[in-house]
Amino acid sequence: MMDPIIRTNSLLSALVIAMILLTVNSCKPLPLSDLQNGIDKISARYVPDRREGMSNLSLAAGKKSELVIYGETDCPELKQEVLDTLKDLGFVVIDSICILPSFDLGEYRYGIVSLSVINLRKEPEHSAELVSQAIMGTPVRILKHEDYWLLIQTPDKYIAWTENSSVQRMNESEMEDWKDSPKLIFMNNSGWIYESPEEKGVIGDLVAGSILKSAGNLKGYVKVVLPDGRAGVVRDKTVTEYNNWKSGVMADGGQIYRVASSMMGLPYLWGGSSAKAVDCSGFVQTVYFMNGIILSRDASLQALHGLSVDISAGWTDLQPGDLLFFGSVRNSRPRVTHVAIYKGDSEFIHSAGRVMVNSLDSTHSNYSSYRKNSLLLARRIIGSHGSEGIVYIKDHNWY
Repeated sequence: MMDPIIRTNSLLSALVIAMILLTVNSCKPLPLSDLQNGIDKISARYVPDRREGMSNLSLAAGKKSELVIYGETDCPELKQEVLDTLKDLGFVVIDSICILPSFDLGEYRYGIVSLSVINLRKEPEHSAELVSQAIMGTPVRILKHEDYWLLIQTPDKYIAWTENSSVQRMNESEMEDWKDSPKLIFMNNSGWIYESPEEKGVIGDLVAGSILKSAGNLKGYVKVVLPDGRAGVVRDKTVTEYNNWKSGVMADGGQIYRVASSMMGLPYLWGGSSAKAVDCSGFVQTVYFMNGIILSRDASLQALHGLSVDISAGWTDLQPGDLLFFGSVRNSRPRVTHVAIYKGDSEFIHSAGRVMVNSLDSTHSNYSSYRKNSLLLARRIIGSHGSEGIVYIKDHNWY
């Protein structure tokens, strides 16, 4: 990535041209379009994908040579470079940029997902597109609120809206207390939190990867406390000690496929990313999470990370656990729309209608000519952790 303090020649050219136009013919309105293009180029360097960062900056003409710049971003460095650039060019700048998290959140800028699965939407309304989900115990950063909606960022950097009731809001001290407390991670695909070992009442449900506070042992059960303070018990064979798990889990191709195959037949859900229902990239993300690795959310983002695997001669260089990316080519550039996990021997597991296994080999009964013809590239995740977009849970400072 380009050093943020270095401005591109094209950016300077656009701004200098705008300044010349202003000087030569000051009786005409400011050439805001040229200036806006320059601002947009700065924004694109700091926030290359708005699914993973906030940048919404606009310009308006003020009095004489004044410029009003307004909008919001979660990147203070972006704001500073924009202001410095405009001031260096001689403008008087009125700064109306809001840095997220929003000031009116007070100290409660953090949170923990308090339900088994919460829905993340593109806009703050129930009719908006479901873009992702998050599971119980996931730490989040709260960016702003609107009525009873919260704009949050999950550990994979994804930004979306969820209902206020889905997240237990915390200040920094409370967040640290949660991180330091003894916790458990739920290992089955689904299960229940009971009121008591007699299992006569239910507190809530769980999905694979749910994280809860540990509050003591009972015969055959473990006492747990949810992020919002509710308490109950879970069967002890369904959970494991969280810190031991995150420090000891080791992803390998065989284990990746074992977790993936445990979800066979799971229904497809656009935006789904839990063991209840999944879309293609949510399935991949869930499988890798249960193997201790956080991946980017969408297939087109996942395709940017990891070691490239040569598939020009077929699947001979692929290893179990590698990711296969499918789509089309537009203007000589690949457009990724689907992702799968390679199983071995030409076969891959993916979510398409349901979680299923298909093959790239035309001699197999589960051969998919559509997937074979739309295969674009492959990436190796195992051994690539620690790079952008591939982070061990144990190394993520939110956990």
